[in-house]
Amino acid sequence: MMTDQELKHLVASLAAAQQKTEESLQKTYRQLRELGKQIGGLSNKFGSFTEGLALPSVERLLFKRFKVDGFSVRVRRRKGEDSIELDGLGIANGSRNEAYIVEVKSHLRSENIQQMKTLLAKFRTMFPEYAKMQLFGILAVADASADALHEAEKEGLLIVSFKNNLMRLHKRKGFKLMAY
Repeated sequence: MMTDQELKHLVASLAAAQQKTEESLQKTYRQLRELGKQIGGLSNKFGSFTEGLALPSVERLLFKRFKVDGFSVRVRRRKGEDSIELDGLGIANGSRNEAYIVEVKSHLRSENIQQMKTLLAKFRTMFPEYAKMQLFGILAVADASADALHEAEKEGLLIVSFKNNLMRLHKRKGFKLMAY
């Protein structure tokens, strides 16, 4: 049987151990939050890096192959509470009246294809000055699986990716670029 003195000592030891454990947990939580911020920052930097590599190539492609008159990077528009952000926008005025929305992704996934379709659906509302133009979607990607490429093509989206350190256009025979 324990004496009162031994019991008090045991309770004090347990309280001190619990305090150390709580302090250690708080330190771990702070470190995890900081790590999360760093990972998020790296993700943003990788996305910016991919955009920096892809957009100049896509711009050249749009001017050369699609004869756009102008190309803008990081186009943003806000209407009330609604907003839209495009990585790139190419415009071919005149008799063609075409607009090309460009989105850059590190890895092409189904959700990127759906995101592009959402942007295409929202575009005319947010940019009424281009409402009468034919609208095309281009996904510029660093990497894409064959399944993802096939899914994007089924949706009529043009894919541009890297090959030999250059961006290349994916366009199989018979592919039809859809106007939205």
